[in-house]
This record gives sequence, structure tokens and C-alpha cells, in this order.
Amino acid sequence: MTEMTWELLTKVYDRIEAEMMKAALETLKIPTELVQESVGGTIPVSFGKFAEIRVFVPKEKFDEAKAWLEGYANDSLETEEEA
Repeated sequence: MTEMTWELLTKVYDRIEAEMMKAALETLKIPTELVQESVGGTIPVSFGKFAEIRVFVPKEKFDEAKAWLEGYANDSLETEEEA
């Protein structure tokens, strides 16, 4: 069995946005891991290093995830009705 290697896709500073990104990526069958400093999860922090949430995806899915992220950033994602 091969070991999955993760690559950093992006960093965000809002837990809700991070969870929404994770849900969207996983809908596309892209496994996603969110990583945040432990104090950021216990004490609500909205700025600086402790608020940073890193979004990781498998290396083999990185290009697909990056394409999705570019559409998300440009607000140009298609919905199922538009596709």
C-alpha cells in the first residue's frame, strides 16, 4: 500500500470558510485535511498565526484542487444546473 503525501493548497483565517472548502473538495472526491494550531481551536482567534488554517490535499489531486480553488477565488464555479 502506498502512503498518501499531502500538499498545502491554501491558508485561510476563517474556520467556517475552511470547513466549506473541505466539504466542496470532498464532494469532488478530493480528500482534504485542515490543520490549525491547537490554541486557535480552543480560544477564538481571528488574526495572526493562531487563526491560520492550512488546507492540505493529496499530491496526486493537487492540480485538480488548485483548479477548483482558482474558480472559487474568482467566483466562477459552475453549479450542477449550469453544467
